[in-house]
This record gives sequence, structure tokens and C-alpha cells, in this order.
Amino acid sequence: MKKLKILLTNAPKFNLDEFNKDHNLLGAYSLYPPVQLTTIAASTMKKVDDVEIEILDLEYEILKYFKENKVSPLPTRDYMKKVILDKTSKFKPDLVGITAVFSSCHSNAFFITNLVKTQNPNIKVVCGGIHATFAYKSMLEECPNLDLIFLYEGDNTFPLYLEYLKGKIKFEDLKGIAWLDKDNHQAKLGPYAPLVHNLDELPIPQWNLIPLNKYQDYGRLGPVNRYGDVKMPSYIIQTVRGCVASCSFCSVRNYYGKGVRAYSAKRVLEEIDYAYNDLGIKQIELLDDDFSFDKERTIEICNGLIKRNYDMQWNLKNGIRLGTITDEVMHALVEAKCRLFSVGVESGNDTTLAIVRKPLSIKMLYEKSEIIRKYPKIYVMGNWIIGFPWEDDKQLMNTFKVAKDVAFDWNSFSLFQPLPGTPEFNKLDKKSQEDFDFDAVHYQPVFQAQAAQKYKNEIEYRKAVEERTKSLLMHPEDQERFKKNNSREEKIAKLAYIKNLEINLLENKNLTGRIVDTSVETNKGNYHYKTIVPRNLDRAIHDYNDILKYVQTDHVIAYYCLAKAYSYKGNGKLVQKNINKVEELLADPKNKEWLEYFDKLVPKDEMDDLKNFSNKKAKPLRQSAS
Repeated sequence: MKKLKILLTNAPKFNLDEFNKDHNLLGAYSLYPPVQLTTIAASTMKKVDDVEIEILDLEYEILKYFKENKVSPLPTRDYMKKVILDKTSKFKPDLVGITAVFSSCHSNAFFITNLVKTQNPNIKVVCGGIHATFAYKSMLEECPNLDLIFLYEGDNTFPLYLEYLKGKIKFEDLKGIAWLDKDNHQAKLGPYAPLVHNLDELPIPQWNLIPLNKYQDYGRLGPVNRYGDVKMPSYIIQTVRGCVASCSFCSVRNYYGKGVRAYSAKRVLEEIDYAYNDLGIKQIELLDDDFSFDKERTIEICNGLIKRNYDMQWNLKNGIRLGTITDEVMHALVEAKCRLFSVGVESGNDTTLAIVRKPLSIKMLYEKSEIIRKYPKIYVMGNWIIGFPWEDDKQLMNTFKVAKDVAFDWNSFSLFQPLPGTPEFNKLDKKSQEDFDFDAVHYQPVFQAQAAQKYKNEIEYRKAVEERTKSLLMHPEDQERFKKNNSREEKIAKLAYIKNLEINLLENKNLTGRIVDTSVETNKGNYHYKTIVPRNLDRAIHDYNDILKYVQTDHVIAYYCLAKAYSYKGNGKLVQKNINKVEELLADPKNKEWLEYFDKLVPKDEMDDLKNFSNKKAKPLRQSAS
């Protein structure tokens, strides 16, 4: 029997028509090695004989092409079409498997499916992933060329389907699938497939099927630019599936099931050994939603890394639950060379936290942030959601206030979206669910290095966000309110833009030095001291330069913050250089809108101090006043 030829590919998460080639040249797009595809490939090769598998990472191919071909490249959609057709013509697969993890993959999955079927209608085309699982009905009914959708995890169900194609089992024996009944044009569900409970039984992903050591040349691994070297070979591990929490805006619990299933600490360390020793990996990102759910397991993994003392660093971009943070855990993470983690806070209001079932209170947030502050070596990102339809303006502003108070190293503010697979989506009426515009879904926060996309600067991006929020379906009551007054979504987008600049740049004391008031008693009386405690100034300078490199080359606020950071370091020459740039940009008539924001955010006396800084002696870190 001839080998069954399988081509695994991914539907790009970015909009093909909005792809910005100039932005790509800066290396600003995120590019993750496709762990979903390499994991499925490994499980399949372990369980099924006589199969040949190749992986076509379309995100990698697109970013590579447009970075290497600066002169007259093909349009994005045309190039992806060429890549797919070239690959299928050469490889001649019997089956094409598509992963659609995000809702923004929706249209791209259709594009791939229809293209493959047009070339050869005999090729089976199947799809899986988080979005495909929860949007299976609309995907199958809108794209009849899709032969099948795999629901939830495909480690067991995909290999079983190949056994069916080989004629070894009947279609009725398949589990965890959905398909289109061609007679009535309705999606049908097969029996539920049990989840994989012992994750240690799963093989290490088949990284040999992709050019793993080339990914850093064409994109970035999440926030690695904030603490590491964007050019170092990187690796992806998912050590847990699931999360203890059950937040109503998140699909993790519905996808992975209740609670957490985890690799043992021993298995995690074995894979890290393999990545470091066999693949030459220097940085690792753990895609866990709840890495620290088990304190003993967390510390065991950290102790294993401490013992190995690899020349390597790692991050937890998906996050750690705030409730699990203790001094013991933080100490272990620091010693194990963890350089970054994010925490999901979402709101500065206890009422909202209760509504969305977040296992957190504002009191706990302040308590945990005090623990985090003791460990400045770890870069901490706070994730927030703004625009909850039940929150009024006062509650919205309170979220920004709390974000400023807890003073994480960076804050990501995202607009609320009721995504498929979440309890919030299920609150929508049937028609709203059926009419949901997946192309309006955006995963970029309001202000991030990658957020510029097709827009030449952040101001243009902000305006586009305002327009995009208008088309995004929310709760029925919010839709009605929007029809009457469409200003709220616009106001939120504008406010978020301002607050991002303010909280992340101008007032981020973690980055630019924390001001501490102290009083000292001497024999001459009481003296009051204002002390500037430099904290992560080099990292701050790195971040501000990163904005100038990846977002906007004439970002006025970033230049101002550089001047401010260098003033804390006492470098008058660089203070003057950056302040001169600020004045030059603000004097340009085309930057009129920047001037408006600058005047709102920057106190005049502070600007004057920086302008005169180079003419004075460098201010000491401790200044006294009687």
C-alpha cells in the first residue's frame, strides 16, 4: 500500500489585504513556530504506518518572502496562492490539514480550502484548532469544500481519521468530528472524543519538519524583544492544557475541559534538555495558560533549570494567575532565569471581575503587585480589557487608575470582544451569533509594537480602530445603545490610546525610575528627601528605541521618554539629542496631531527642565530640600 501523503498548513492570523510590507521589513510581525502542526505530526507518525507528512507554514513563507524581496513583490494574496499551488503540485498530497487557532483565521482557511479543491477536488481538506472547534457550523456551511472539522484536541482523532482513509475503520467509528450533511446543508456532530489525560505519553513535536533555526530572521517571538535577543533561536513548549479559572471572556476552559492537565516536571525538563542540547535553543516561550497552577510542580521545574544552569532564558507570555504568585514562586522563577511573564487582570473594578468570573479582587491585585515589585529582574506585563458593555465611564477610568497604581513594566489594553467558544459569546442572541463578523475580530491590543499594521503611524491606527469597533457585534443591548449613540466605542478607543502612552511611557516609574519620598532626622532638624530610584533604565531605553524601530520612526513621545530616561542616567548629551528631535518633530506642520497629544501628556515645566538639562550639572539621584 502506498504511503498516505499529508500536508499540514496554517491559516495566517493576519488579514491578507491589510498586510503591511514596510512593517514586515522592520521585523515587527510576530512569528511563532507552528507547535500545533508539529505536535499533530508527531502524534500521527507515532500511531499511523505508511504516512508521509510535510508542513507548510504560510505565515513563515509570507514574512520571509516580503522581507527578502523588497522590489516589486507579488500582492500578499497572490503570493500565498502561488506558495500553496506550488507545494501541492510538487508534493501531491492526499490530504491537506489546516489549523485555524484564531477567529481571524476564518476567511484565510476558506481561501486555502477552495484553492486546494479547485486544483484537485479529490484532495481531502480538513480543519482543526480552537476557532474551527467553536465555529464549526459556520465554517462548514459557508465553505462546503471543507470535508471535515476536528473538534478540540486532534492528537488521537486525526490519526484515527487517517486509519479511516486507509479503509481500516468505518466512518461511524470516528469521534470528535463535525461534517456537512450535503442533503440538507447542515453541519453534523459525531460522538465526543475523550481528551488526552496523560500528556507525558505524547511525543516531542516534529521540529525537523520546519526550519526552526530560521524563524527569528523573519519575525519575532511574542514579547521577546522586551528582554532578550530577537535573533536568538527560539522554541515553543505547551506544558499544561487548560486553566483552573473559568473567565467568561476566555475559551480555554471550554476547549481543554475543566481544570488543568499537565506534563510532569520530569517530562518538561527532558524536552528543554532536547531543545538546548540538540537544537541549540537559547530562549523558550511557554504557551501555558496556567503554568503555576501547582506550586510544587512549578518549583520543581525551576529547580531543575537552576541545577542545569543553561545559557538560556525563557518567558511565560500567556501568563501566570495572580493568585498563585508568592515570594517562593517569584524567587524560583528569577533563579531559573525566567525573564518575563504576563498576568491577566482585565479590570480595575471588583464588580466586573465578579461578572466575568475572574478569581481575583483589587485588594489581591495590590497585594500581589507588592510581591512582584521585589523582583525587578522579571519583566511583568499586565493584560487589561476595556469596553465591557456594562461598565460606565467612571469604571473605565478606574481601570486605568489601577493599572497606573500597580505599575507593571508594561500594560496591554485590549478592546472587549465576545469571541466564539466563550460564555460572553453565548450571551448573544442566535441571530447575532450567526451574523458575527469574524473578519472584524482583532487580536492586537490598542497599542503594541505590532499594532501599526497597514497604517503609517499610531494616530492613523487609532482612527482605524474606531471604525473597526463600529462593525464588531457585541451584546444585543450594546448594539441598541450603539445605534442611538455611536460615540462610546470611539471614545474608548481614543481614551485607550492616550492612556497607553501615559501609563506605559510617560508615567511608568518601573521603567524610568521610581520616585520615593523619605524624611531624615538630623541634629539640624528634619529634612525631606526626594529620591529617584533607577529601576530598569536600560530596559526602558530598549523599549523606547523599540517603538522607534518597530512602530513609528518619528514617535514624539518615545523620543521624549528617551530624553527623560537619559536624564536619570545623567547623560546630558543624549538628553539634548532626543529633546532636539522632539522639538524638530513638533515644529513640523504635518505633526499637528502629535502636538495635541504631547501638550495633553507632558507638563511644560518638565519639558523645560529637560531642554535646559545639558546646560546644568547632572542632577544627583538624591536631592535634598529643607
